[in-house]
Amino acid sequence: MAAPDAGELSAESVSKLQKDLSNKKLFCATCHKLAQACEKADDVPESVRNALVEAAKRTFTVLQSRFTSPKYWEAGLEFFLALEFAVPAAAEQAQQWRDTAMLEVDEEAREQAEVAKQKRRYEWEKKYHQGRFDDANSPIDPAVVLASRGIILIDPSDARPGMSRDAVHDLRIVTVQSEDTCPICQEALPVGSKAKAMPCGHIFHDDCLVSWVSKNNSCPMCRFDELPSEKEHFDDVERRIQKEDPGKKGIFN
Repeated sequence: MAAPDAGELSAESVSKLQKDLSNKKLFCATCHKLAQACEKADDVPESVRNALVEAAKRTFTVLQSRFTSPKYWEAGLEFFLALEFAVPAAAEQAQQWRDTAMLEVDEEAREQAEVAKQKRRYEWEKKYHQGRFDDANSPIDPAVVLASRGIILIDPSDARPGMSRDAVHDLRIVTVQSEDTCPICQEALPVGSKAKAMPCGHIFHDDCLVSWVSKNNSCPMCRFDELPSEKEHFDDVERRIQKEDPGKKGIFN
């Protein structure tokens, strides 16, 4: 029997495959087909997933009682591994079957199964945002955080020059009067702690704001941009030098 495709996969088709597990000549190929069927388990009714679990139970029973050669255990191991990550409700039982099968196969098969397990775990975690892909372990894109607060980052090609060093030096340090959150890094600004303020009144962690204004001379919250930029600072210096000595070239020439 050919492996069922997405349109043919049903509880009945899985049950038919289960019957083939009793045939020694078909056992290994059937385990492979069942493993392939597990890859489609997300898109099928619960009845199909239940049928896959029943087929796995039958596979384990046959392996323990009839087809005990390592090559048959290796075929069953492929199915158990696929089921473990395809049907979460049966994961614990599938792990037990998988661990038993690992003891019955040779060293090379164990190593291959371990690699397959790690690959399947990686793909499962990525797909369901678990483990290393959990939100708590994923770096937060600052642009996404700022966008959630109504702040849209502008394209670098349209960005204003960074704030002048003198203007950065003159930014006020204030004491936080009420519990707040730094809009840039989204971490707390505890009451009584020190923060750096823009002239518009919005406050931020010192390092966060300095890093921001060094690249863009505007408030991340309201786009206040009335402080001099670094480019304006150097332009003023160049104009002053040329005024004092009209024959002298600009400092950037």
